[in-house]
Amino acid sequence: MEPRRNELDLRRRENPRRPIAVYRELAPCAALRGHVYAFFSFVPARVSAPTNRLVLRETAFCAGESFSSPLFADANVSIVLRFGKSCDAHGRWHVDPLGPGSEVIGPMTIVGSRSTQERPEMVGVYFRAAQASPFLCLPISELTDRIVDVDDVWGAAGAALPMDLAGLDEATRVDRLEATLLDRLERYRNRGTGIDTAGLASSVVRCGGRLTVARLASAAGVSRQHLARTFRERVGLAPKTFCSLARFQSSLPFTGRRDVDWAQAAATIGYADQSHMIAEFRRFSSLTPEALRAGAWFHPFIVRARERYFTPASER
Repeated sequence: MEPRRNELDLRRRENPRRPIAVYRELAPCAALRGHVYAFFSFVPARVSAPTNRLVLRETAFCAGESFSSPLFADANVSIVLRFGKSCDAHGRWHVDPLGPGSEVIGPMTIVGSRSTQERPEMVGVYFRAAQASPFLCLPISELTDRIVDVDDVWGAAGAALPMDLAGLDEATRVDRLEATLLDRLERYRNRGTGIDTAGLASSVVRCGGRLTVARLASAAGVSRQHLARTFRERVGLAPKTFCSLARFQSSLPFTGRRDVDWAQAAATIGYADQSHMIAEFRRFSSLTPEALRAGAWFHPFIVRARERYFTPASER
């Protein structure tokens, strides 16, 4: 016999839909703030947020909610440490047969396939543009459009790091990763390129990519060829490509609006026309602007962009 309505309601209240996993972005310490945008993590929902550092962003997922994410081209470098467990879309955490592992994700100008409905338990660090060199000690151009194991860059210490951190809690994992970065920064000796590449990259991002290569070279007091060589070494991309990526990311707040006049948006962002904008969206995300706006995607870039759009300027 079917339970009475009030009994069904009581059971639902007693068994609410609970989160199964949480994505977080955490602030770095003051010494790393100029180099690191954020640490990030994906952990079971039962894990409480670290109390020793600022939580910049937090997104919880319930069973059945999409982990699906478009893969964006991106000018920044990140490091990801995986700990041997994964969560599927049904909320089941299971042992990953590949075990713990780690990757350095270089600057990406190409777009791969979309991620599956499964994500590993992980922590990582997302560097600011042109700021990964002190920690990796190699020309970033060697990582362009590549994903390599951390031990290929850091040797035996990098290979051991995921195993060393696997049994720790989220806060301690982030603290240990941060300590590793601080140690590498302390041992780094600035080679001095004569160009403030990080400063130029920041200017490009602030302007939404609306700077020409000629203007950047003029601001740096060097030739366009010299600027291009330095950008490839420190950023991993040519200046023009970096500007195009910055313009694409500056357009993502429009994906948070219900209705968009894309022709007007293209003009506002700085594209030559709507066709130009659509071509660049396809180049850097494999999707059209409208598909990004309408899709139920999860991606940190989209979340940040929509937060910027819906947050009053006085509160940003």
